[in-house]
Amino acid sequence: MGCWGVKPYENDGAADWFGDLWEEFPVPKKVEETLKLDIQDFHEEIRAADYVLLQFGDTYCWPVGDIDRHCELAATRLQEMLDSGIYEDEAFQTQIKQEIATLRSRVSKREKE
Repeated sequence: MGCWGVKPYENDGAADWFGDLWEEFPVPKKVEETLKLDIQDFHEEIRAADYVLLQFGDTYCWPVGDIDRHCELAATRLQEMLDSGIYEDEAFQTQIKQEIATLRSRVSKREKE
């Protein structure tokens, strides 16, 4: 298939490279483990895991079998953070709401139905 878009990861070579990367460095597993931690004690770490997904959680970059589950889990945990009142500052709340929207936009339609 070769190249199907202009983004650096929208080609066969890059997709294979990311696949190899995650096999060698199990970042997706670490992200999922972190997203499952207690919000009160590990909210900063959860936001860091969320950031990794915001940067790399696109099709062809993130493992295809995990992307929907991880993006939805991250969005859910961020919403729980907002609901818990950990971040009362309006700037934090606005940023987290944007992150939730971005993550949820990446969940495939079949996953939403």
